[in-house]
Amino acid sequence: LYIAIYPEKILEKVAELNLDDLNPYNLHIVGNPLYIISQEDGEGFRCYYPTEIFFPLKHNESVIFIEDGKVYIEAWIEEGWDDENNCATDDYKYYDKIIVKDFAGNKISEEVGCLNKGPDGNWWIS
Repeated sequence: LYIAIYPEKILEKVAELNLDDLNPYNLHIVGNPLYIISQEDGEGFRCYYPTEIFFPLKHNESVIFIEDGKVYIEAWIEEGWDDENNCATDDYKYYDKIIVKDFAGNKISEEVGCLNKGPDGNWWIS
C-alpha cells in the first residue's frame, strides 16, 4: 500500500505499508493529518500510519476521527434492556456518548452526544 501526496502537481511518495501487516477489515482513512486505521470487534483499534497505535475497544465503540494526538470514539449505550426476554423495559434508554482517548488508550474525557461534521469540515458534538 503506497501513501502519496500530490502537492504542486508532483506526485510524492510518503510511505509504503506491507499489506501482510494490515488487517483489511474496516480499513479506512481518518483524521487530520491522515491516519490509516482498522477496527474490529474483539481486536480493537489499530493505527498503521503515521504511527503505530493499538488499544482495545468495546463492542459498542467506533473510532470516528483522530486529531491533535486524540482519538475520538463514539459509543452507543443501551440502558434498561431485558436480555432474558430480549426486549426493552419501561426504563429503556438509548443514547450515544463521545469518548476521547490519548494514543496509549487512556481516557481524557467522556460526554453524552454525537459527533457531527459541518460543511466547513469542523467537528461538533450535538
